Amino acid sequence: MAIALVFTGCQKITQEDIDKQLSRWWVIYYKMLEDDTSGQSYELVCGPGGVEGTLNNEFDNWIEQWDNLNLKSKYNIVKRRNELMEEALIRLKGSQALKEIKGMYSLEEAYGSLKEANKAINAQ
Repeated sequence: MAIALVFTGCQKITQEDIDKQLSRWWVIYYKMLEDDTSGQSYELVCGPGGVEGTLNNEFDNWIEQWDNLNLKSKYNIVKRRNELMEEALIRLKGSQALKEIKGMYSLEEAYGSLKEANKAINAQ
């Protein structure tokens, strides 16, 4: 266990790692939007006490600082944002919704294509 902690703590973070996590956010968000006619997903992400507010509190207005952050800091932020998004998805749709997109990091993986992803959220 200690070896695993040391290894992950020293793991080199690349821009590709960050991009992968940024794409994951879209997968989670699209899953939240499926059949959401009430606007609850927007509230959970952008509302008071939502994902973005929590992230700003934890990372002190990270959006304004983004261009000046190192890769490790960016990765920590996007990884945490995805954790918060997953918690919001579970609150909105239950744990099964998260299981359906487990290990998926692009809309193409989750829906087959961007066109199908857009159909899934516009079918309401």
